[in-house]
Amino acid sequence: MIAKNTMIEKEIKMKTKKVVFCLLAVVVLGGCFPLLSSLHPLYTDDTIVFEERLVGKWADGDEIWQFNWDGEKAYKLRILEGDKEGLFEAHLVQLENMMFLDVFPDGKTLEDVQPFYAIHLFPMHTFIKVEQTEPNLVLRMMDPDEVSKLLKNDPNLLKHEVTENDVLVLTATTQDLQKFVVEYANTEGVFGIENKDEMVLSRREPLYTDEDVIFDEKLIGEWEGKDGGILNSIRAGEKTYDIISLDKDGHEYRFVANLVKANGSMLLAVFFGSHHLEATDPCAINLTPDCVVLVEQIEPKLLLRNVDYEDVAKMLDAAASFQVESGAYMFEGTRTVP
Repeated sequence: MIAKNTMIEKEIKMKTKKVVFCLLAVVVLGGCFPLLSSLHPLYTDDTIVFEERLVGKWADGDEIWQFNWDGEKAYKLRILEGDKEGLFEAHLVQLENMMFLDVFPDGKTLEDVQPFYAIHLFPMHTFIKVEQTEPNLVLRMMDPDEVSKLLKNDPNLLKHEVTENDVLVLTATTQDLQKFVVEYANTEGVFGIENKDEMVLSRREPLYTDEDVIFDEKLIGEWEGKDGGILNSIRAGEKTYDIISLDKDGHEYRFVANLVKANGSMLLAVFFGSHHLEATDPCAINLTPDCVVLVEQIEPKLLLRNVDYEDVAKMLDAAASFQVESGAYMFEGTRTVP
Protein backbone atom coordinates (compact mmCIF):
# COMPACT_ATOMS: atom_id res chain seq x y z
CA MET A 1 0.00 0.00 0.00
CA ILE A 2 1.38 3.44 -0.90
CA ALA A 3 1.59 5.73 2.08
CA LYS A 4 0.65 9.38 1.73
CA ASN A 5 3.38 11.98 1.21
CA THR A 6 5.91 9.37 0.06
CA MET A 7 8.30 9.99 -2.81
CA ILE A 8 6.37 7.41 -4.87
CA GLU A 9 3.12 9.34 -4.51
CA LYS A 10 4.86 12.59 -5.41
CA GLU A 11 6.26 10.98 -8.55
CA ILE A 12 2.81 9.61 -9.50
CA LYS A 13 1.22 13.04 -9.08
CA MET A 14 3.91 14.61 -11.19
CA LYS A 15 3.44 12.05 -13.98
CA THR A 16 -0.32 12.47 -13.87
CA LYS A 17 -0.05 15.94 -15.34
CA LYS A 18 2.02 14.60 -18.24
CA VAL A 19 -0.10 11.64 -19.33
CA VAL A 20 -3.32 11.63 -21.28
CA PHE A 21 -5.93 9.23 -22.59
CA CYS A 22 -5.12 7.11 -25.60
CA LEU A 23 -8.18 7.62 -27.73
CA LEU A 24 -8.92 4.40 -29.63
CA ALA A 25 -12.20 5.39 -31.24
CA VAL A 26 -14.39 8.40 -31.99
CA VAL A 27 -17.78 8.61 -33.61
CA VAL A 28 -17.33 9.38 -37.28
CA LEU A 29 -19.75 9.13 -40.16
CA GLY A 30 -22.55 7.96 -37.89
CA GLY A 31 -20.71 5.01 -36.31
CA CYS A 32 -17.62 3.94 -34.40
CA PHE A 33 -14.56 4.33 -36.61
CA PRO A 34 -11.34 2.75 -35.26
CA LEU A 35 -8.40 5.11 -35.26
CA LEU A 36 -4.82 4.34 -36.14
CA SER A 37 -2.49 5.57 -33.38
CA SER A 38 1.14 6.61 -33.53
CA LEU A 39 3.78 7.02 -30.83
CA HIS A 40 5.40 9.87 -32.74
CA PRO A 41 3.94 12.99 -34.34
CA LEU A 42 3.55 13.59 -38.04
CA TYR A 43 4.86 17.14 -37.87
CA THR A 44 8.26 18.77 -37.65
CA ASP A 45 8.88 22.49 -37.13
CA ASP A 46 9.34 23.07 -40.86
CA THR A 47 6.09 21.29 -41.82
CA ILE A 48 3.70 22.96 -39.34
CA VAL A 49 1.39 25.54 -40.90
CA PHE A 50 -1.43 27.64 -39.51
CA GLU A 51 -4.69 28.13 -41.38
CA GLU A 52 -6.82 30.87 -39.84
CA ARG A 53 -9.92 29.65 -41.67
CA LEU A 54 -9.85 26.49 -39.55
CA VAL A 55 -10.54 28.45 -36.36
CA GLY A 56 -14.17 28.34 -35.32
CA LYS A 57 -16.95 25.88 -34.63
CA TRP A 58 -17.88 23.21 -37.20
CA ALA A 59 -20.79 20.81 -36.99
CA ASP A 60 -22.15 17.64 -38.55
CA GLY A 61 -25.52 17.11 -36.92
CA ASP A 62 -24.94 16.77 -33.18
CA GLU A 63 -21.19 16.34 -33.53
CA ILE A 64 -19.12 19.50 -33.12
CA TRP A 65 -15.45 20.15 -33.85
CA GLN A 66 -14.25 23.43 -32.37
CA PHE A 67 -10.82 24.90 -33.17
CA ASN A 68 -9.31 27.70 -31.07
CA TRP A 69 -5.93 29.37 -31.31
CA ASP A 70 -3.30 27.82 -29.06
CA GLY A 71 -0.03 29.62 -29.64
CA GLU A 72 1.56 30.68 -32.89
CA LYS A 73 1.00 27.50 -34.93
CA ALA A 74 -1.23 25.26 -32.85
CA TYR A 75 -4.90 24.70 -32.15
CA LYS A 76 -6.98 23.63 -29.20
CA LEU A 77 -9.46 21.12 -30.55
CA ARG A 78 -12.69 20.32 -28.77
CA ILE A 79 -14.85 17.46 -30.05
CA LEU A 80 -18.37 17.30 -28.69
CA GLU A 81 -20.91 14.53 -29.27
CA GLY A 82 -24.12 15.16 -27.39
CA ASP A 83 -22.87 16.32 -23.99
CA LYS A 84 -19.66 14.21 -24.13
CA GLU A 85 -16.55 16.25 -24.68
CA GLY A 86 -12.97 15.48 -25.70
CA LEU A 87 -10.15 18.05 -25.59
CA PHE A 88 -7.07 17.81 -27.81
CA GLU A 89 -3.99 19.57 -29.08
CA ALA A 90 -3.89 19.79 -32.86
CA HIS A 91 -1.31 20.80 -35.46
CA LEU A 92 -1.88 21.34 -39.15
CA VAL A 93 0.81 19.65 -41.23
CA GLN A 94 1.67 20.36 -44.86
CA LEU A 95 3.42 17.59 -46.76
CA GLU A 96 3.96 18.47 -50.40
CA ASN A 97 0.56 19.68 -51.62
CA MET A 98 -1.45 17.85 -48.94
CA MET A 99 -2.71 18.92 -45.51
CA PHE A 100 -3.11 16.75 -42.41
CA LEU A 101 -4.19 17.20 -38.82
CA ASP A 102 -2.07 15.66 -36.08
CA VAL A 103 -4.37 15.23 -33.08
CA PHE A 104 -3.09 14.56 -29.56
CA PRO A 105 -5.13 14.30 -26.32
CA ASP A 106 -4.98 17.37 -24.12
CA GLY A 107 -2.74 16.95 -21.08
CA LYS A 108 -5.26 18.46 -18.67
CA THR A 109 -7.74 15.65 -19.26
CA LEU A 110 -6.44 13.47 -16.43
CA GLU A 111 -5.96 16.10 -13.74
CA ASP A 112 -8.85 14.70 -11.69
CA VAL A 113 -8.19 11.03 -12.46
CA GLN A 114 -6.77 8.69 -9.81
CA PRO A 115 -2.97 9.11 -10.18
CA PHE A 116 -1.92 5.44 -10.19
CA TYR A 117 -4.52 4.71 -12.87
CA ALA A 118 -3.38 7.70 -14.91
CA ILE A 119 0.24 6.60 -15.25
CA HIS A 120 -0.92 3.42 -17.05
CA LEU A 121 -2.31 5.48 -19.92
CA PHE A 122 -0.10 6.61 -22.75
CA PRO A 123 -0.47 9.56 -25.12
CA MET A 124 -0.86 8.78 -28.82
CA HIS A 125 -1.14 10.75 -32.06
CA THR A 126 -3.79 10.26 -34.73
CA PHE A 127 -3.63 11.60 -38.29
CA ILE A 128 -6.47 13.06 -40.34
CA LYS A 129 -6.34 14.18 -43.98
CA VAL A 130 -7.82 17.63 -44.54
CA GLU A 131 -9.45 17.65 -47.96
CA GLN A 132 -10.77 21.21 -47.74
CA THR A 133 -11.55 24.03 -45.29
CA GLU A 134 -13.98 26.11 -47.37
CA PRO A 135 -16.91 26.28 -47.60
CA ASN A 136 -17.11 23.07 -45.55
CA LEU A 137 -14.45 21.29 -43.54
CA VAL A 138 -13.90 17.88 -45.11
CA LEU A 139 -11.87 15.31 -43.15
CA ARG A 140 -10.82 11.71 -43.78
CA MET A 141 -9.45 9.44 -41.06
CA MET A 142 -6.50 7.11 -41.53
CA ASP A 143 -7.93 3.59 -41.85
CA PRO A 144 -6.07 0.96 -39.76
CA ASP A 145 -7.46 -1.93 -41.81
CA GLU A 146 -6.06 -0.58 -45.07
CA VAL A 147 -2.71 0.27 -43.50
CA SER A 148 -2.58 -3.22 -41.99
CA LYS A 149 -2.97 -4.72 -45.45
CA LEU A 150 0.01 -2.74 -46.70
CA LEU A 151 2.10 -3.77 -43.70
CA LYS A 152 1.20 -7.44 -44.09
CA ASN A 153 2.44 -7.33 -47.67
CA ASP A 154 5.61 -5.55 -46.57
CA PRO A 155 6.24 -5.69 -42.78
CA ASN A 156 9.32 -3.49 -43.20
CA LEU A 157 7.37 -0.70 -44.87
CA LEU A 158 6.82 1.09 -41.56
CA LYS A 159 7.77 0.22 -37.99
CA HIS A 160 4.72 -0.86 -36.02
CA GLU A 161 3.35 -3.12 -33.30
CA VAL A 162 0.10 -5.02 -32.96
CA THR A 163 -1.25 -5.27 -29.42
CA GLU A 164 -2.85 -8.36 -27.89
CA ASN A 165 -6.21 -6.76 -28.73
CA ASP A 166 -5.20 -6.54 -32.41
CA VAL A 167 -4.80 -2.77 -32.26
CA LEU A 168 -2.24 -1.46 -34.75
CA VAL A 169 0.18 1.10 -33.28
CA LEU A 170 2.73 2.88 -35.45
CA THR A 171 6.17 3.18 -33.83
CA ALA A 172 8.05 4.68 -36.78
CA THR A 173 9.95 7.95 -36.55
CA THR A 174 8.37 11.20 -37.67
CA GLN A 175 10.55 11.25 -40.78
CA ASP A 176 9.45 7.73 -41.77
CA LEU A 177 5.83 8.59 -41.06
CA GLN A 178 6.04 11.61 -43.33
CA LYS A 179 7.61 9.54 -46.09
CA PHE A 180 4.88 6.91 -45.78
CA VAL A 181 2.05 9.44 -45.77
CA VAL A 182 3.39 11.30 -48.81
CA GLU A 183 3.66 8.03 -50.74
CA TYR A 184 0.38 6.40 -49.69
CA ALA A 185 -2.03 9.18 -48.68
CA ASN A 186 -3.74 9.06 -52.05
CA THR A 187 -3.85 5.26 -52.20
CA GLU A 188 -7.51 4.32 -52.08
CA GLY A 189 -8.59 3.37 -48.58
CA VAL A 190 -5.54 4.53 -46.60
CA PHE A 191 -7.41 7.70 -45.68
CA GLY A 192 -10.80 6.28 -46.47
CA ILE A 193 -12.54 6.48 -49.83
CA GLU A 194 -13.32 9.82 -51.44
CA ASN A 195 -17.01 10.87 -51.24
CA LYS A 196 -17.73 7.88 -49.01
CA ASP A 197 -15.58 7.86 -45.87
CA GLU A 198 -15.58 11.61 -45.46
CA MET A 199 -16.69 13.72 -42.56
CA VAL A 200 -18.23 16.94 -43.85
CA LEU A 201 -18.67 19.66 -41.27
CA SER A 202 -20.32 23.01 -41.91
CA ARG A 203 -19.20 26.19 -40.19
CA ARG A 204 -21.44 27.54 -37.48
CA GLU A 205 -21.70 31.30 -37.56
CA PRO A 206 -22.44 33.37 -34.42
CA LEU A 207 -26.13 33.05 -33.65
CA TYR A 208 -26.72 36.32 -31.81
CA THR A 209 -24.92 39.40 -30.46
CA ASP A 210 -23.89 40.43 -26.95
CA GLU A 211 -26.81 42.88 -26.93
CA ASP A 212 -29.28 40.00 -27.39
CA VAL A 213 -28.18 38.32 -24.14
CA ILE A 214 -30.48 39.06 -21.20
CA PHE A 215 -30.87 37.81 -17.65
CA ASP A 216 -34.23 36.90 -16.11
CA GLU A 217 -34.33 36.13 -12.39
CA LYS A 218 -37.41 33.97 -12.91
CA LEU A 219 -35.26 31.33 -14.57
CA ILE A 220 -33.37 30.75 -11.32
CA GLY A 221 -34.79 27.94 -9.18
CA GLU A 222 -35.71 24.26 -9.27
CA TRP A 223 -38.44 22.60 -11.30
CA GLU A 224 -39.87 19.11 -11.15
CA GLY A 225 -40.58 17.72 -14.58
CA LYS A 226 -43.82 16.15 -15.70
CA ASP A 227 -41.94 12.91 -16.33
CA GLY A 228 -40.17 12.93 -12.94
CA GLY A 229 -36.97 14.71 -13.98
CA ILE A 230 -35.48 17.68 -12.12
CA LEU A 231 -33.99 20.88 -13.52
CA ASN A 232 -32.08 23.28 -11.29
CA SER A 233 -30.76 26.66 -12.41
CA ILE A 234 -28.47 29.04 -10.48
CA ARG A 235 -26.70 32.25 -11.40
CA ALA A 236 -23.13 31.65 -12.59
CA GLY A 237 -22.17 35.11 -13.86
CA GLU A 238 -23.55 38.47 -14.79
CA LYS A 239 -25.69 36.97 -17.56
CA THR A 240 -24.94 33.27 -17.26
CA TYR A 241 -26.84 30.34 -15.78
CA ASP A 242 -25.37 27.12 -14.40
CA ILE A 243 -27.95 24.40 -15.01
CA ILE A 244 -28.14 20.82 -13.75
CA SER A 245 -30.67 18.49 -15.31
CA LEU A 246 -31.50 15.13 -13.76
CA ASP A 247 -33.64 12.89 -15.95
CA LYS A 248 -36.15 10.33 -14.70
CA ASP A 249 -33.51 7.58 -14.89
CA GLY A 250 -31.10 9.48 -12.66
CA HIS A 251 -28.67 10.60 -15.37
CA GLU A 252 -27.19 14.01 -14.63
CA TYR A 253 -26.36 16.64 -17.25
CA ARG A 254 -24.62 19.90 -16.44
CA PHE A 255 -24.18 22.90 -18.69
CA VAL A 256 -23.99 26.68 -18.75
CA ALA A 257 -26.37 28.82 -20.76
CA ASN A 258 -27.20 32.33 -21.90
CA LEU A 259 -30.76 33.55 -22.20
CA VAL A 260 -31.19 35.21 -25.58
CA LYS A 261 -34.11 37.37 -26.69
CA ALA A 262 -34.37 38.04 -30.40
CA ASN A 263 -37.25 38.73 -32.79
CA GLY A 264 -39.85 38.07 -30.11
CA SER A 265 -38.47 34.63 -29.22
CA MET A 266 -36.59 33.57 -26.09
CA LEU A 267 -33.82 31.01 -26.43
CA LEU A 268 -31.37 29.21 -24.18
CA ALA A 269 -27.94 29.15 -25.80
CA VAL A 270 -26.34 26.05 -24.26
CA PHE A 271 -22.62 25.38 -23.77
CA PHE A 272 -21.31 22.13 -22.30
CA GLY A 273 -18.41 23.62 -20.34
CA SER A 274 -18.12 27.10 -18.77
CA HIS A 275 -14.64 27.72 -20.21
CA HIS A 276 -16.23 28.25 -23.61
CA LEU A 277 -17.86 31.46 -22.36
CA GLU A 278 -14.80 33.01 -20.79
CA ALA A 279 -13.30 34.93 -23.68
CA THR A 280 -14.23 36.37 -27.03
CA ASP A 281 -12.28 35.91 -30.25
CA PRO A 282 -12.59 36.99 -33.88
CA CYS A 283 -14.79 33.97 -34.63
CA ALA A 284 -17.11 34.79 -31.70
CA ILE A 285 -17.25 31.20 -30.48
CA ASN A 286 -18.76 32.54 -27.25
CA LEU A 287 -21.78 33.58 -29.37
CA THR A 288 -21.93 30.19 -31.11
CA PRO A 289 -23.61 27.75 -28.70
CA ASP A 290 -23.37 23.97 -28.78
CA CYS A 291 -27.15 23.68 -29.02
CA VAL A 292 -30.25 25.85 -28.71
CA VAL A 293 -33.42 25.42 -26.67
CA LEU A 294 -36.62 27.40 -27.21
CA VAL A 295 -38.02 28.83 -23.95
CA GLU A 296 -41.76 28.97 -24.53
CA GLN A 297 -42.63 29.80 -20.94
CA ILE A 298 -41.01 30.25 -17.51
CA GLU A 299 -44.03 30.93 -15.29
CA PRO A 300 -46.25 29.30 -14.13
CA LYS A 301 -44.64 26.32 -15.90
CA LEU A 302 -41.20 25.99 -17.37
CA LEU A 303 -41.65 24.86 -20.96
CA LEU A 304 -38.55 24.06 -23.01
CA ARG A 305 -38.50 22.70 -26.52
CA ASN A 306 -35.69 21.32 -28.68
CA VAL A 307 -35.05 23.33 -31.82
CA ASP A 308 -32.64 22.85 -34.71
CA TYR A 309 -29.65 25.18 -34.71
CA GLU A 310 -29.85 25.87 -38.43
CA ASP A 311 -33.58 26.61 -38.23
CA VAL A 312 -32.93 29.17 -35.49
CA ALA A 313 -30.14 30.76 -37.54
CA LYS A 314 -32.48 31.13 -40.53
CA MET A 315 -35.18 32.61 -38.32
CA LEU A 316 -32.83 35.20 -36.85
CA ASP A 317 -31.47 36.09 -40.30
CA ALA A 318 -35.01 36.62 -41.55
CA ALA A 319 -35.90 38.73 -38.48
CA ALA A 320 -38.95 36.52 -37.89
CA SER A 321 -40.37 34.99 -34.72
CA PHE A 322 -39.72 31.29 -34.31
CA GLN A 323 -42.55 28.93 -35.16
CA VAL A 324 -42.54 25.27 -34.10
CA GLU A 325 -44.92 22.43 -34.65
CA SER A 326 -46.84 21.19 -31.64
CA GLY A 327 -45.40 18.20 -29.84
CA ALA A 328 -43.79 17.03 -26.64
CA TYR A 329 -41.52 19.35 -24.73
CA MET A 330 -37.97 18.38 -23.85
CA PHE A 331 -38.82 19.68 -20.36
CA GLU A 332 -42.19 20.56 -18.87
CA GLY A 333 -42.21 21.22 -15.15
CA THR A 334 -43.47 23.24 -12.21
CA ARG A 335 -41.37 25.16 -9.73
CA THR A 336 -40.51 23.38 -6.49
CA VAL A 337 -37.82 25.69 -5.05
CA PRO A 338 -37.75 29.45 -5.74
